[in-house]
Amino acid sequence: MLKKLFYFIIPVVVLYTSCTPRTTPGSDNKVLTVTILPQKYVVSQIAGDKFSINVLIPEEGNHETFEPTAQQMVEASKSAVYFKVGHLGVEESWLGKLAESNPDMKIYNTAEGFELIEGVPHVHGDHVHAGGIDPHTWLSVSGVRAQAGVVLKALQEIDPEHAAYFQSNYSGFMASLDTLDSRISKLISLSGVTSFMIYHPSLGYFARDYQLEQIAIEQDGKEPSPAAMKELADLAAEKKISTIFISSQFSKQSALTIADQINAKVVEFNPSSADWSNNMLQIAQKLADSNSEK
Repeated sequence: MLKKLFYFIIPVVVLYTSCTPRTTPGSDNKVLTVTILPQKYVVSQIAGDKFSINVLIPEEGNHETFEPTAQQMVEASKSAVYFKVGHLGVEESWLGKLAESNPDMKIYNTAEGFELIEGVPHVHGDHVHAGGIDPHTWLSVSGVRAQAGVVLKALQEIDPEHAAYFQSNYSGFMASLDTLDSRISKLISLSGVTSFMIYHPSLGYFARDYQLEQIAIEQDGKEPSPAAMKELADLAAEKKISTIFISSQFSKQSALTIADQINAKVVEFNPSSADWSNNMLQIAQKLADSNSEK
């Protein structure tokens, strides 16, 4: 399906970009493209009003299975810079084609230099998370700190005239991240929560930041076998887990079925919220609340 889509997308992109002046560093309308909305939040904190930011995947889109439309590829092709999450299967599927259509576009991997969590490769539909690497770096304060460093370096490189402006914005953002980190740490610490169960393992970096154990229901991108379900149910009972977390972009049915078997409730969170900072606090609060309900 995706390969067929490329045969339609790329001619459109090439035709469009051959007739339209590209936005390049130094122009009055510089465009950056990011993959997901939380990245826009991070980039905007540093870029301020110096760039327009285009987001490829809308908030309701599932970053695990999303396929860009021809129009979205055309919009992305106008960019001087692309900031990728890194290790998202959807990026690996089409970003190379986009780069071919716009060879002047600079691509930066915002996961560069960050200590990644590796595990068993997870299959999602027609793609696999490369090398079993957990790509959900934006769902942690530490991950966003690393992203911000990459963004600062990139913006100063492509727009050196405003290097001091970007540095000032970056410093302010780092201070706000320190405050957020302290608030989350206090919430988690006071709650006494030590482990949580989640359908798709997207909070691994969050768990690592605050010394929590993430117990994933999904096995290699698939629903657990009956034997695995029994083990999960026993583990939930042992650890007194009464809540299953699930991304709002996944179907709840499987999680509800499993929750019924282990006598737990399902709590949703949105991994792609545009308000990243508030979303992180909400996730921390939901985790804290899950412990108080045991």
